[in-house]
Amino acid sequence: MRVLLVDDHTLFRDALKTLMGNIDQFNEVLDVASGKEAIDFLNNDIDIDVVLLDYELGDMSGMDILKHIKIESPEIPVIILSAHEESGLIQELLSNGASGFITKSSTSDVMLSAISLVVSGGIYVPPAILTGQLNTSTKEDSEKPQKAPFNANSFLAPKMVSHGYHLTQRQTDVLQEMGKGLSNKEIARQLDMSPSTVKVHVAAILKELEAKNRTIAVSLAKDMGFIHD
Repeated sequence: MRVLLVDDHTLFRDALKTLMGNIDQFNEVLDVASGKEAIDFLNNDIDIDVVLLDYELGDMSGMDILKHIKIESPEIPVIILSAHEESGLIQELLSNGASGFITKSSTSDVMLSAISLVVSGGIYVPPAILTGQLNTSTKEDSEKPQKAPFNANSFLAPKMVSHGYHLTQRQTDVLQEMGKGLSNKEIARQLDMSPSTVKVHVAAILKELEAKNRTIAVSLAKDMGFIHD
């Protein structure tokens, strides 16, 4: 999996690169220190599986960078990194195409799990937002017209559920192509994603279905109605 990390704090960037570099799933972690560098990079190389984007960069707004990526390369998932946890901000970011929001105070396990979820087709939001524990407004904000309450469920990726198993829509798409006997490279071409992303989806499918190999996974999926001949 190829990851592009965009953050202007050298210490945080180096620490996250080191953490991800120790995980086999992340076979290449690239990094830039500004929004302009990120845009220049993606203008020349879009074979990226996920972008980790600091919301508060010195040269550009994280929102502006997110919107640019979603216009130019909408297939690339973007996870926002931030020190803040306002639900209104998270809602706005997700509405503009972000696939996840991770606070910088999160543990390393949470960060890695969130990234894996997003690459697998899901959307990650802080658990506190699901329980309404995040601060939604200030005293000044209370005097302004309010948006509708945040509904995190409206941003969660759809899952295909059968016999107690849960697959994201993207995993189901990959599984459907697996049922046709296609290789990872062929699936990548069919679904317009990188082979490394397909590999991640296949691994997640095998784990979820508790299958030892692709053949068994496809057979189980047909029996459970995930895919059809």
